[in-house]
Amino acid sequence: MNNTVAPTQPMPFYQVGGTLPVGGPYVERPADSELLRLVLEGIFCYVLTPRQTGKSSLMVRTARRLAQQGVRTAIIDLTSIGTGAVGQWYLGLLTRMSNGLQFSVDMETWWQERDALSSVQRFTDFMREVVLDRITGQVVIFLDEIDSTLKLDFRDDFFAAIRSIYNARADVPAFKRLTFVLLGVAAPNDLISDPQRTPFNIGKAIDLKDFTLQNSQTLRGGLDSVYPDKSGVVFDRIFYWTDGHPYLTQMLCASMLDIPPEWWNADGVDDHVYKHLISGAPHSDINLQTVQDSTIKSSQRGKLLSLYKEVYRGRRVPEDERSSEQNYLKLFGLVRAEGGGLQVRNEIYRRVFDDNWIKKNTPVGRMRRILVALAAFVLVLTIVTLYSVYARPDLAAGFQAQVITFGFNTANRADVRLGKLAELFGLTGQADAARKLFYSLNQSDKLALFNDSASQASGSQLITVITGVYAQVPNDSEGNELLRAMDTALSKLDDPAARLLHNEIQFWVNGRASYNGGNYAQAVEAYTSAIRSLNSRSPGIYLDRAQANARQNQIGLALDDLQTILTLNPPPSWKDRVTQVLQADQALVEAVRSQRDKYPALTALVP
Repeated sequence: MNNTVAPTQPMPFYQVGGTLPVGGPYVERPADSELLRLVLEGIFCYVLTPRQTGKSSLMVRTARRLAQQGVRTAIIDLTSIGTGAVGQWYLGLLTRMSNGLQFSVDMETWWQERDALSSVQRFTDFMREVVLDRITGQVVIFLDEIDSTLKLDFRDDFFAAIRSIYNARADVPAFKRLTFVLLGVAAPNDLISDPQRTPFNIGKAIDLKDFTLQNSQTLRGGLDSVYPDKSGVVFDRIFYWTDGHPYLTQMLCASMLDIPPEWWNADGVDDHVYKHLISGAPHSDINLQTVQDSTIKSSQRGKLLSLYKEVYRGRRVPEDERSSEQNYLKLFGLVRAEGGGLQVRNEIYRRVFDDNWIKKNTPVGRMRRILVALAAFVLVLTIVTLYSVYARPDLAAGFQAQVITFGFNTANRADVRLGKLAELFGLTGQADAARKLFYSLNQSDKLALFNDSASQASGSQLITVITGVYAQVPNDSEGNELLRAMDTALSKLDDPAARLLHNEIQFWVNGRASYNGGNYAQAVEAYTSAIRSLNSRSPGIYLDRAQANARQNQIGLALDDLQTILTLNPPPSWKDRVTQVLQADQALVEAVRSQRDKYPALTALVP
């Protein structure tokens, strides 16, 4: 017989969601020491925060530390009790409590012997006559997922019973040894309506803040174990996106372990975040989906989105703990309090839950805006049609462009805007106007054209707009984010032209990542592949390849690319961009001066 024991699989370093196991990379926050101290002092505490912020891990760790000091604890997940009749619910609660505190009692018999008493009375009697009688030291009861009590019509009595135990400490000294910690995703006002009966105005709220860059360094351990020389840059960039959100930080760290080493840089992290979170948001991740569902399914959706719009647009919104709208936004995770004011929780949320998302989900006034815009559009269209037919047919295209521009500016939906841009590109002589209209948008609205409208707009519209604007996209974080959005939208189309354009942009994005990472030879190779993929006439790719060649001192090749740009008959602005690149490198300038006959178009740009 073979008695060989199979090797145990190593425990993953990162825990994405759920309670952190013993020995995992726990990030200690001020809430850890505060909760432990207050519970030891006998203070009732509650932790009401958004999901996936580490409540359960905080609870389990605190219970473990209390046990080390001789405190008996029980952790009860209220969702496991269900929503049955009041007597069954309390019986289930007390059964789980006795199991957690590890003493034996015939609960069925004990409960039936007090059949004449109310369930609340039997609950308080059990705490005094059984729990505190059998345990002589301090007892702490953790009640997790208390938001599940929102479905109970007797929840007010339950929370009032907890308060009554606290109030009875003066008459029943044993109750001083009993402390409750309530945890969940709910606002205190939702859990109990009567302020005279709630335990939330006698207890202490524990503020479970997100990680800081300093206290979260322990999470670098998993990255250090793979590429220690790159882990610092990668972790710092992850933190830029998550701003210490516990779930998102762990999730991105874990997912980076599967990324090739050449992408372990700031651009690689940006690309990863964009492709796996932002481009498919909010359905791409359970956390983003939860935040959206909580907000748009709220009965106060209009008020919440109106308040969030103020915060999103950078207006000063002082924190007001009495405001139910503010409390819900914080509870759902969209915003956090910082320096006495509210701000968007992190950069990922800012990109996902942007202006376009706000407009799309705001119910108030939507139909009225649509009707007003439609009426105005019909009026203008009528005037233009009459003028074009009877007055100046040669000016019809210009007026048509104005009508399209008006429709673009009054549209609330990204797919409508995309269609208007495609129409404008289709008019003779209006390509520059269409590009100007596109680049007048803010970053979130530009991204929405490719993220939100891709599933609704026709493939031909996407191809037309991307073909018209992609060459001008600069090599910076926002520009590359746009290219990735275009690339993702094109990859979803079953169209030969879309596939070719997708390949070109994908090579281009890869080339920029290599260039920004200092690998200029690899960048040139990717740029060349982009040019060959569609026999590209994009001046943007030639400009990028010229810069990469110049960085390798391939002066002749760089000048060839710059000269090619000017022969492509690009918009006038490209002459300025070529001039800027040319005059920024003295070696290029000297080479043009010495070879004037070979580079006549560039010679005119050299002073």
